[in-house]
Amino acid sequence: MTDDLDFFEDYADSQGKAQVHGTAENSGGRGDEPKNARPQVRRSTPLSRIAVLIGIAAVITSGLFLAHAVAPAKITLLNNGFGTIKVAMAAAALSALALVLGIVARCTVPRFQRSNVTGSWSIVCFVCTLLLLAGGFVVQNLFPTGIVKEAVRDEAPTSSVAAMEQEMERNSGTCTDGWQAMGVSEYPGVSSIEACKNPRMAFIVFSNESAASLYRGAAEQKIASLLNEYSDKSEAQGDWRILNGKQWLAFAQASEITKLQRSWGGTISEVE
Repeated sequence: MTDDLDFFEDYADSQGKAQVHGTAENSGGRGDEPKNARPQVRRSTPLSRIAVLIGIAAVITSGLFLAHAVAPAKITLLNNGFGTIKVAMAAAALSALALVLGIVARCTVPRFQRSNVTGSWSIVCFVCTLLLLAGGFVVQNLFPTGIVKEAVRDEAPTSSVAAMEQEMERNSGTCTDGWQAMGVSEYPGVSSIEACKNPRMAFIVFSNESAASLYRGAAEQKIASLLNEYSDKSEAQGDWRILNGKQWLAFAQASEITKLQRSWGGTISEVE
């Protein structure tokens, strides 16, 4: 009987060891299986990287557009040929392409395998490009000549009307009929308006730069309308130019304005 009990105890011990061994093997197998079978999270793909590069190009292009709107005199690259509108269109097209590629790159990666940043940077570039373009258009509308302007030499003797007349005669010829002063009481901020009929020339002196900004456009339009009105007259024939300073404006033939610019400085513009 004792032998029989020993036999059962030995059998139970062998079964227990077998179960423990099997459990260890099974647990080891289950532990290794998820580790080997777990899919690797993909943070980027070749397509998403291409989308990011195109998005960065769009941001740089739109930034150049905004910079030109702020300081057109300093960033002359866009003045020669390509044009600001084409730059804005190119930036918008690049950002749209980057957005589409980013979305496609994100959709092609299975949900359980992709990271949250897959294709997201192209969206960021798209938003940044839109903000820069919007800022550029706002600056262009509010400040057509830019915010940062190139320093221009200005040495016109605006403190003396007689000195202004003498300088213009020295460059354009003697005013044979004498200078005629126009009334300025209706134009606050305008110090003097002097005109000469032979040869045709005139100048306006403003009290301050704010008044110059306010009346300069109206004065240029008035000059253009008078030239159009008397275009059939010999006195209105020729190549006319306007020379603008900080607080003054001069009008004469192109050759005379070019000479006057050497003395006074300022910026020459065409009569439109």
